[in-house]
Amino acid sequence: MPYAIPPSPTGSDTGLPSNIGAGLCAIFPLLGGIIFYIIEKKDLFVRHWAIQGIYFGAAWMGASIAVSILSGIFSHFPGVGFLFALLFLLLGFVVWLGGVILWIIGIVQAVQGQRWEYPFISEQAKKYFPNLS
Repeated sequence: MPYAIPPSPTGSDTGLPSNIGAGLCAIFPLLGGIIFYIIEKKDLFVRHWAIQGIYFGAAWMGASIAVSILSGIFSHFPGVGFLFALLFLLLGFVVWLGGVILWIIGIVQAVQGQRWEYPFISEQAKKYFPNLS
C-alpha cells in the first residue's frame, strides 16, 4: 500500500488509524470536524483535518446560505427579478459544484494520509481564527 500512514507517535484518543479519522473529518466536513477537534487531542494529523473540515464546512454552508438569501431578495425586483433568479440559480450551482469537487479532493487527500489545505478557505480562516490552527 503506497500511501500507508505510520501510527501516530503520540497515539490517538479515538483508537482509529490516522487516515480513517482524517477521512471521517473530510467526509462530514463541519460536524465531523467539530467532533474530532473536541475528541482528538494527540493525533496532529487528525486535528489538522478536523480544522480543515470545520473551515471548509462553514465556508461551503455560508456561501450556500448567502446565495439563497441574495436570490430571495433580488428575485423579487419588478421587471428584472426573473433575470436575477436565473443568475443566482447559476451561482448556486457553481457554489455547489465547486464545493463537491473540493469535498471529493479533500476526502481523497485525507484517506491517502496527505496533509492538504483547501485553497483560499484555509488561509482566510487562519486570519480570523489563529488559535484554531
